[in-house]
Amino acid sequence: MTNPLDSILDVLRPLIEAESCNPPRRVTTDGPLIKAIRSALPDFTIDVRDIDEGCLIIDCVRGAPRVMFNVHVDTVPVADGWTHPPHALTLSDDRAFGLGTCDTKGAAGVLMALSQHTDKPMRMLFNTDEEAGKSRCIRTFLETVPDVDLAVVAEPTDTLVRLEHRGICSVHASFSGESAHASEGARRSAVHDAAKFITDALGTGIAAENRLNFGRIEGGVKPNMVAAHADLLFGFRTAPGYAHTDVLDVLAALDTSPEMTTRFVGPSFPSDADGISSQAVAAAARYAKKLDLPIGDPVAFWTEASLFAAAGVPTFVLGAGSITQAHNADEFVTYEQLTTLYHQYQDIVNSDGQ
Repeated sequence: MTNPLDSILDVLRPLIEAESCNPPRRVTTDGPLIKAIRSALPDFTIDVRDIDEGCLIIDCVRGAPRVMFNVHVDTVPVADGWTHPPHALTLSDDRAFGLGTCDTKGAAGVLMALSQHTDKPMRMLFNTDEEAGKSRCIRTFLETVPDVDLAVVAEPTDTLVRLEHRGICSVHASFSGESAHASEGARRSAVHDAAKFITDALGTGIAAENRLNFGRIEGGVKPNMVAAHADLLFGFRTAPGYAHTDVLDVLAALDTSPEMTTRFVGPSFPSDADGISSQAVAAAARYAKKLDLPIGDPVAFWTEASLFAAAGVPTFVLGAGSITQAHNADEFVTYEQLTTLYHQYQDIVNSDGQ
C-alpha cells in the first residue's frame, strides 16, 4: 500500500466524533471512544482499566511486541472561534479539521490503520487524562514497568523525533497579611507581599531560563482595607536537566517567599541526576538513528515521555502536527504529516525493537 491516507481517515473519523474533552471527563468504559477503539482493533486483546474520574488506561496488544506506542486520546475543551464542527472530521484539499486531529487522535488513527495493514505484533497504550494536569493514567500504569525495548509517545512533533523537552511545575502560593483600615498605612498587606514576591522572583537568574510565569493573583476585599490574604498561581517550565526543586529552592530563599504548595509536577526530559532517565533517552536516540528517523530540536512543551524515561523505559516523542495547531480553534493535521507518520510508525513496527 503506497498511500494509506484513506484508511487513516476512516478510522480517525469515529475517534473525532467520540467527544473526550477534558474537562468534563465524561469518558466511560462503554462509551463511543472505547467502541471506536474496539471496532478498529478486532484482533487485539484490549484491557480497559477504569481508575475513576474519566481516567481510562486502554492497553491494546497483539502478539508479543517489544515496542509500545502511547497516545492520549482525550482533548482540551472546545476553544472559541471554531468555524468547523469540532466533533466531526472535516476534510479539505490538504488537511483534516477536528478537535484532537493534531493533539493526538491523528496519531491514534495512524496506528489503527497501520494495524489493519500488517499482522506484525503491536501494542498501543491509550489514556484519557493527559490534558487533565495530573497524568494519573500513565503514573498508575508505570507502577509496573512494562517489559519493552522502546516506548514511542505521540505528541505534535512535526513528524520529528524529539529527545528533549522542558518539565512543568504549577504552584499555589498563599500570603497572609493583617486586616486593617487602609488609612493606618503601616499594616502588612498580603497583596503587597504577593506583588513584591513576583517582582523579586522575576529578577532571579532562574526566571527566564525556566520560563517562570505568574498566571493568577487574587486577594483582599476593597481599596480602603489592608489585605489579610492573597493567593497566587504560578508555574514554570524547567529546562532539560533541571529539577523543579532547583527552582523552588531559589524562590523559597527570597525574603518575600510565601507558603508554596505544588499542584502538578512533570519532570523534564531527560531529567535526573542518577542517570536513569538520561540512559533511557540515549538508548531511544540510538534506536531512532538506526532507523534513520529525523531528529528535531528540543521542544518547550511537556509530554508524558518524561514519565516513561524516569521509569527507565527507552523513550522518544514522535507524532503528526505542530504544537502551534494544538489547543486552538479549527485544530487540524495535514494529510502529508499523517502519511509521513504512518511510514515512520511502520518502520518502527517492522523493526520491533531490533
